Amino acid sequence: MQRWGGKREVMYTALKALGDSVDYIQLVKVLESNHKYGAVGGDVMILNDKESYISFMSSLRYWMAFNIERACQSFFNCVSCISGPLGLYRNDLLQQFLESWYNQEFLGSHCTFGDDRHLTNRMLSMGYATKYTARSKCYTETPAQFLRWLNQQTRWTKSYFREWLYNAMWWHKHHLWMTYESIVSGVFPFFVTATIIQLFWKGSLWDILWVLCCIQLIGLMKAFYACILRGDLVMVFMSLYSALTCHPDHEQEHLGNVGPAHRWWATTLPLLPLSVWAAILLGGLCYTAYKDEPAVLAGARQDCGKRASWCSGSVAYVCYWTVMLLLYWVWFRRVLQETP
Repeated sequence: MQRWGGKREVMYTALKALGDSVDYIQLVKVLESNHKYGAVGGDVMILNDKESYISFMSSLRYWMAFNIERACQSFFNCVSCISGPLGLYRNDLLQQFLESWYNQEFLGSHCTFGDDRHLTNRMLSMGYATKYTARSKCYTETPAQFLRWLNQQTRWTKSYFREWLYNAMWWHKHHLWMTYESIVSGVFPFFVTATIIQLFWKGSLWDILWVLCCIQLIGLMKAFYACILRGDLVMVFMSLYSALTCHPDHEQEHLGNVGPAHRWWATTLPLLPLSVWAAILLGGLCYTAYKDEPAVLAGARQDCGKRASWCSGSVAYVCYWTVMLLLYWVWFRRVLQETP
């Protein structure tokens, strides 16, 4: 009988019941095309994308994650995570590590989240390729409230770094791209966090404004590229997601790993990382403003060009967010009116 538990308990019961007698998974065209393909995932879309701003932004992020990131990984035969809502595995291989996957422990504690990524890592550890296809699609629900979304990100972050350590043992079995991407994605959050903290505490007000404008410009360029790939102008709102690169999402990646042996830390105190991050940034901004005030006032009197650059940058940044949020509000209201 299935024990009471989370997602892993349900997945284990279904996969255990599948047993060795059923192998219809191997009938999938992608898996049949090469005997070295161990698993394949499809395109997961958001069902409740019109429920809130958070769910809408998640729907855009999902499209980027699957149709650009996973598509790229699939080209090199090393998709890092076969998403649970739509993933197929070779059953004969899956049965070989099912018990090990189910009984996974980390620092003495039984693992209850990060199920999909660890299942994928088990397949990669055997030297088999993992693939992605955009021709198979499904829908899933995503958190529509900020705190639920924050909890989700914390769980995913904890499992990502836990699985990063496991995945690193199998880099030599796969394409060099997997090693490169793993190192970059593992180091990048710490690099961004350190850069932002240094910027807010040791930089100038102009430095902060310049970096914020650059973040939005790069986000806008990425969004336009996604518009071309998808053929849908709605992807222009993806540029608003760039704010999360210097928002609590990255702070979650550090504080979320504190006390990794304790399960409760993944789903409780969701506002703690956000509060710490906000205090660091606000404190740094106030300190920098206090430190730069004499220089700013003196520069304003002596250098009209510097004052004009500061004013232009500030106006451009505020106007960008005003226009984009206004467009989102108009678009969102129109979509709600069209929804039966």
